[in-house]
Amino acid sequence: MFTFKISNGAHSLSLPCLTFGTANFERHDNDEAYFALLDKYVELGGTCIDTARVYCGWVEGGEDASETVIGRWIKARGNRDKILIATKGGHPDREDMSISRLDRESLNADLERSLECLQTDYIDIYFLHRDDEKVPVSEIMPVLDGFVKSGRVHFIGASNWTTGRIEEANRFAAENGLEPFRVSQINYSLAHSSTDTFGDPTLVCMNMWEYNWYKKHNFPVMAFSPQAKGFFAKFARGEMTENLVDGQFVSTANLARLARVKEISEKTGDSPAVVPLGYLNSQPFFVSSVFAATKLWQLEEDMTAQDLRYDARTAAFLENVL
Repeated sequence: MFTFKISNGAHSLSLPCLTFGTANFERHDNDEAYFALLDKYVELGGTCIDTARVYCGWVEGGEDASETVIGRWIKARGNRDKILIATKGGHPDREDMSISRLDRESLNADLERSLECLQTDYIDIYFLHRDDEKVPVSEIMPVLDGFVKSGRVHFIGASNWTTGRIEEANRFAAENGLEPFRVSQINYSLAHSSTDTFGDPTLVCMNMWEYNWYKKHNFPVMAFSPQAKGFFAKFARGEMTENLVDGQFVSTANLARLARVKEISEKTGDSPAVVPLGYLNSQPFFVSSVFAATKLWQLEEDMTAQDLRYDARTAAFLENVL
């Protein structure tokens, strides 16, 4: 498994290139199935699990589900010291995304509830789930630094923050002796996407400006939707699902990249689901793909990407540059 070391003096961790995402752990009564997926991920070499305070509140009865499943699994397996937990707080009000929740009280409440649900006394990587550029970084970073100094959080990250804001926040942290952001989580895959793709202006997607900053600073990225929500795998299998047809990733550019994925798959034997993960592994900065799976065979297939990298020419070919 390719990894990236993150350290702040007090703590260090090795972030794996494949992180298991649990945004679909929506039920409180499905532990057998969820535990089997988590067990298989670890069996195959996985070490990092991604969740969030807001998961899965959009489903009736799903509040707290993702974090509490993970908490029960860790308790049952007794493996907290072997697992990296990444969770996220400070998400805006889901009923009105314009209502920011980056104040000290909201962030403290989210962190405490996450610790309770996860049945742990610390979070390995704690992300702010969205940004609000109207809130000065001078108000945000001292709160996060307090989380680290209290021992409740080991590292902090930014989820759906632009690189401009990350740089501003980290400059303020450096000038004031505070813990900086050490990892970023944004939408990133071989498929082109933008905020218009998702209809959510609070999301941040990889673009050339962002890409060049990450490359320049060798700043690690945790990529959500790294397989473009199954776009490449399902279209390669001839499955035209309603979700995909309705639009998020169906475009002329992405269909051209799909043809390249199929060609590389035929040449190498890497499945169309795995090729996009290998592509992200091949970037000039470290990328941890936050992938999801609902079936054991899907997880087993995805985990074959843990040691997969392509040369620069193949990566450019997949991007439809060559």
